[in-house]
Amino acid sequence: MKYSRFEWLALIVGGAAILGTILTSLQSRPMVEEIVAQLLLLAVLFGAVHWGRNGGFIAAVVAIIVYIGMRAPLFMSEGLTTDLLVLVGVRTLTYGFVGIVGGEVCGRIKYFLAKLAGGLNLDDDTRVYNEQFIGRLLESNLAQHARYRTPFSIGLMTLAPGLMSDLKPSRRRSLLRAVANHVRNDVRLVDDVGRLDDGRFVLILPQTPKAGGQVGAGRVCGAVRDLLGARDESVSMMVLGAPEDLTGLQSLRDAVLQAHEDERD
Repeated sequence: MKYSRFEWLALIVGGAAILGTILTSLQSRPMVEEIVAQLLLLAVLFGAVHWGRNGGFIAAVVAIIVYIGMRAPLFMSEGLTTDLLVLVGVRTLTYGFVGIVGGEVCGRIKYFLAKLAGGLNLDDDTRVYNEQFIGRLLESNLAQHARYRTPFSIGLMTLAPGLMSDLKPSRRRSLLRAVANHVRNDVRLVDDVGRLDDGRFVLILPQTPKAGGQVGAGRVCGAVRDLLGARDESVSMMVLGAPEDLTGLQSLRDAVLQAHEDERD
């Protein structure tokens, strides 16, 4: 199963459950604020399954602020009663759990689905997509662009050899996996993260123009520098976008696919 299908399934099932709760509560004439609170939960769920842990966290914070804002008149009229504090506390925990824990679980499910395919799509060291699968993703995005003029961007992140040259293999592998996890958590779940055989990390950002890709990839690059405590020149990022850099994107796709075609031969 592709993650996009899982995303739709999660939203349909979650949405149906929330809608069912709303319809059931209508029989007892609930307050409008509580109906809105349920709809906010659906927004948090969307943030978690589409954007991952970080997106789920932001959606949860926004939902909590909106809910507290809706309850502000009750706070002012009745004060901080136990019942009201419990109600707000339950909503806060629910939004936080769905947004943060749900986002983390969804992020892991995406790559777990790839692992179920026999592990052939994953890089051994980092457990993100390997070069062969990245080649197929590039081919798919280029085909969509050719047919529908859909923009997309990729980021190629290079770690300077000196960052890990003196490390033991086990420590090097642990650090690479930490970088991969950090990058994976810093992008949307609709984005794809992989690693080429030459050591570069790849971000594939569907339906993202080059300007947007530069912003997102720059943020990821800065976060990795902070994670490693590295100087700017030790972690670099190159961004290519369609349609601006079609030749470069096609060359990268051809090189990757040809390398693995030669391996099969």
